[in-house]
Amino acid sequence: MEKIKNIAIVTFDTKKTDLIEWSYFNKNILLNHNITAMGSAENILEGTLNKKINFIQPGNFGGYRQLRQLIEENKIDAVIIFGEAIEIENNKNLKLVLEAALRKNIIIAANRTTADFVVHSSIMEKDYSIEIKEKKEPGIREIKYQLKKAG
Repeated sequence: MEKIKNIAIVTFDTKKTDLIEWSYFNKNILLNHNITAMGSAENILEGTLNKKINFIQPGNFGGYRQLRQLIEENKIDAVIIFGEAIEIENNKNLKLVLEAALRKNIIIAANRTTADFVVHSSIMEKDYSIEIKEKKEPGIREIKYQLKKAG
């Protein structure tokens, strides 16, 4: 991960107010990073941060597919989700996004507290190498490699 992180933010309708408050509270940190958002989160973040936000068009679950593709292409460093536990748990397409994020060993914050700890981490403003371990079939050694984001 480069010093400037690529952060994807997903917000459910029930948490729009939380996103507004959180983004104002963390404005100075978020301004230093590239933000990608789906649906109304893009408008909220452009308003609170007064900066251009990369937009993923939701609809027919295409937004989640596009986000998953960005993760698979190593173009997202963190996924921050604002939603109720039951909303996150029951969203099959979001689960696929989370599975991709887990495979790529990137940051996942599924609540406001974790999001606060992530953006206020001393590592947030530094380059960081991601280590990924892939397990092969039984009896075959584990493979380790590090990813360095390509610009």
